[in-house]
Amino acid sequence: MDSYENQGYEQGRALLEKDRLSYAVMYDVIGGPVKKIITDHKRIMIAHTAMVYPTWIWAPEDVKETELELIFQTVLKEFSPLCEYRFNTKYSIAEYLIRKFTESGQGQWKIATNIVAYECQAAQEPVKKVDGKLETLDISQEELSARLIEEASLAIGDRIFSREESLEAAREQLKRQVLYVWRNAEGKAVSFCDRNEDGHHVKISQCYTPEEERGKGYAARMIYELCRDALAKGQVPMLYADADYESSNRCYQKIGFEAKGKIATIGIVK
Repeated sequence: MDSYENQGYEQGRALLEKDRLSYAVMYDVIGGPVKKIITDHKRIMIAHTAMVYPTWIWAPEDVKETELELIFQTVLKEFSPLCEYRFNTKYSIAEYLIRKFTESGQGQWKIATNIVAYECQAAQEPVKKVDGKLETLDISQEELSARLIEEASLAIGDRIFSREESLEAAREQLKRQVLYVWRNAEGKAVSFCDRNEDGHHVKISQCYTPEEERGKGYAARMIYELCRDALAKGQVPMLYADADYESSNRCYQKIGFEAKGKIATIGIVK
């Protein structure tokens, strides 16, 4: 296994072609620079970006027992303290790592999130009509962006961002102009998400609506407008959703998203 730091691994994208949708984020980030990439260049690839995000682990569907053991030993060696990390991977790998982490005294691990990868080939306009408009946030709206990122992390509950982490994320994403809000007729930001492109797919993520604005159709309208724009440009919208959060899954399905794959996030029980 070779390990690289602070560089990309463009050739690794060929390994992900059959899993391109489920591993869309990994496909994007290995373009680099990535904090750490570990690979055998054939059947195993591990990519770590930052502590605020899960580390991605990929192997093919026919992953062998010896390869699972190699993944386990590599993770133990490369990611310390292990309890500070989370991992996104296929269920066969997740279940193996959970068992091995427990047996080796690394604490009690579990599947923290069941993730569905969705793709939208044709957007369906929401029935509910809403006021307002879609807006791209710019660098002058750093404070609003940081607040929404922090609130989103609290609401989603996957990884809670500190104020400093939220500001850092806001500055980076604002530079790339990937943060969007839906503003109602009064000019209030009532729904929020980010939108990233990899050429073929447009990835929509970090979707968040303040509690007092939920159920009014703002998020559905925002996502629909982003999907419609992407499809008009020949791009395919995709997103990840918590499989156990029924209301958001229904919303995405009504807009036209279809489930295409599932992965798991594993983490230590705290």
